[in-house]
Amino acid sequence: MAKAMKRVPITIPTMPGQPALETAFVGPTASELASYPPDVPAVVLLHGFDSSCMEFRRLYPKLAASAPTYALDLVGWGFTDYSLFKSEPGRVIRPEDKAAHLRAFLQAQCARRRVVLVGASLGGAMALDFAVTYPEVVEKLVLIDAQGFIDGIGPMATAPRPLLWLGVKLLQSVPLRQAANKMAYFDKGRYATEDAMRIGRLHTHLPGWEDANIAWMRSGGYAISSKIGQVKQEVLVMWGRNDEILEPSYAARFEQTLPNCRLRWVEQCGHCAHLEQPELAAAEILAFAGVEAVLPAELVGTEVAAASSN
Repeated sequence: MAKAMKRVPITIPTMPGQPALETAFVGPTASELASYPPDVPAVVLLHGFDSSCMEFRRLYPKLAASAPTYALDLVGWGFTDYSLFKSEPGRVIRPEDKAAHLRAFLQAQCARRRVVLVGASLGGAMALDFAVTYPEVVEKLVLIDAQGFIDGIGPMATAPRPLLWLGVKLLQSVPLRQAANKMAYFDKGRYATEDAMRIGRLHTHLPGWEDANIAWMRSGGYAISSKIGQVKQEVLVMWGRNDEILEPSYAARFEQTLPNCRLRWVEQCGHCAHLEQPELAAAEILAFAGVEAVLPAELVGTEVAAASSN
């Protein structure tokens, strides 16, 4: 997947005076895009906190076999250019900047297609915020073990810069990354590997990564719990039954709060169904999007659907 990554310049209208941001993503080539029927929606993938589009390395090819699929790194994260924040350390990255960046990207890459937006973990908060802010852009929403009911990032938002820098360096450290890696999975022996941890840290070695993270922390992060009930789109919530990062009880809260929601439990799965159960996750997403899947039919609406009734 890393070999397929590319960058395109995207201007973010909420950040005046900034040159077009070299935005990293994985998506179809022009010839691949032309091969999809025009009525098939684009599936757009948003990763979690301080991650990258590499988070979707197992899910992406399974979706892309049936629908034009885009995994991108919004401003401040992943492999999108950080040089602005290194040269101007006083800048702040706000939730509205991420939303404006996403909208500009969609206008540039997916303007002629309906959009199914998929958000994992904090990417779910981004997806919810975007769906409320730009409801005309999103047809359907998929949330995978999404963060939505925890508002803000606490006292770190107002901490002195030296303390924020130390916190960011801790976030980069191998011990913390390995601990988070183990928490993310149900089958730790198979998935919480050294390679998985290294892939999760790759983007942290880019120049300006620390400055971009500090710029995000200074914004205070997402506070969207009061907006969740305003989501008008049909929503599929997928939740790992064995999530150790966000309690499975949050899944029921989404089901109760979202006006038009389907809940799908994923058995024997932790925080990352897209990494631990990618075939099943792809089948559910494509079925929800109304796309004929190039996947084994027995995967669609079976195990997770049965689990949702338990």
